[in-house]
Amino acid sequence: MLIRQTSTYMIAHGTSAAFGFLSVVLFTRLLTPTEYGFYVVGMSIAGIVSALLFTWVRLSVLRFQSEGGGVDIRLTALAAYVISVASTPIAFVVTAYGVGVPIERAAAAIALALALGLFELGQEILRARQQSGAYMRATIFRAIMTIGLSLLLVHLGYGGLGLVAGVAGAYLITSLCFSRTVWRAPLKPFNREVFAEMLRFGVPMALSGGVFALHSALDRLLVAYLLGDHAAGIYGAAADLTRQIILFPALSVASAVVPMAIRSLAEDGPAAVDAHLTKSGELLLAVVMPAVVGLAIVAPHLAALILGPEFRATAASLIPILVFAWLFQTISQQFVQVSFHLAKKPKLMVAHGTAILIVNVLAMLLLVGRFGLAGAAFSLVLAEAAGVVVGYLLSRQAHPLPFAWRPIVKVVAAVVVMAVPTALIEWSDPEDSIIGLAASIATGIAIYGVVALAIDLAGVRSALVGRIAYLRQRRGEA
Repeated sequence: MLIRQTSTYMIAHGTSAAFGFLSVVLFTRLLTPTEYGFYVVGMSIAGIVSALLFTWVRLSVLRFQSEGGGVDIRLTALAAYVISVASTPIAFVVTAYGVGVPIERAAAAIALALALGLFELGQEILRARQQSGAYMRATIFRAIMTIGLSLLLVHLGYGGLGLVAGVAGAYLITSLCFSRTVWRAPLKPFNREVFAEMLRFGVPMALSGGVFALHSALDRLLVAYLLGDHAAGIYGAAADLTRQIILFPALSVASAVVPMAIRSLAEDGPAAVDAHLTKSGELLLAVVMPAVVGLAIVAPHLAALILGPEFRATAASLIPILVFAWLFQTISQQFVQVSFHLAKKPKLMVAHGTAILIVNVLAMLLLVGRFGLAGAAFSLVLAEAAGVVVGYLLSRQAHPLPFAWRPIVKVVAAVVVMAVPTALIEWSDPEDSIIGLAASIATGIAIYGVVALAIDLAGVRSALVGRIAYLRQRRGEA
């Protein structure tokens, strides 16, 4: 069940990441670093506003809708979304007049926040109801629409602002196109008791979401403030490229982990959910860690081939640092925080996010002025690593997370075996050719795949053998 759901989510996020990858390739060539910096800042503001207004809604849906047993809080969640939308004028005033963002850029960022909140609400409903096929189709459709609308608006001369508007339009159109699937009858009516429970659970989640969104955007916003939009554009391009490559395998596993863990706890008890988390943790590491190490190895080569000329040199030095920030963030947010969901203790998530934010702010203030963009990247790594440690300690006060050394050792061993020959092949290609890059990537994938099967990493060999036996049995019966 876990591997089947993960496979569907991997197709969804893999396709989305491919289009996101294409987006970075296209727009670092069509836009100047300064214009791309406008987009980076706009996306950062939208992420913070969306998190503050809508995190409590979507995480409440994930927590309560995932319990199964005929639970349906969709209309209650929709009412909560509409109530949150009523707060957007305040968000606009703060963004435009409090922070000093130009009015048209503030309006585009707020519109994106609203569209993002609606889209994510629908996706959380599909994920909680384990409708992974519909989730996949919506994710892919949104990715295609993003490229199309953004290219149109940039071609019409709207620059970085057009890129923000294109992303917002894609989220809105996708939400409307998939509304029949998300809100299909029968729907249980609005429930005041459930809404009150959502508030008790969700308001701390809103604070947590705001904290984590601010943390996620802080490096870009501070780079823009301290070093200017040009630097923010270059840094944002490196971060976007890294995120697109690392995020899709991480989300592919994580999208199945949380709802299955919640249902397992509700139906089978703590022992069953611990077994699920142990298996899920190994699978998460087995999928993400080779992507992180592999990207760190090929980063200069990839940046030279993919990014626009003004972005390449700096991105090549930043990506090998940023990948480890994403590794720690994946462990922290996609695995450790499951503990807080299971125990329904959102205040611990606020404490977790606050600790990460404090480390990030202190590190940024100390390192950016001295080391520039590299200092911002190292600050993010330090903050995310601290988040893993703090989150694991806090989980002792929620649902204690199982910890097993053996799966970690297996993953690390497989990654080391993969990394050595991959690096040797990568470093033997001084011309930065696309054939050399393809050879490096293919070598890494092939070696890691063989090792994973040999040591039955994350149960992949067992699952494959079981599937083959099942197909043979069906063929024999036919």
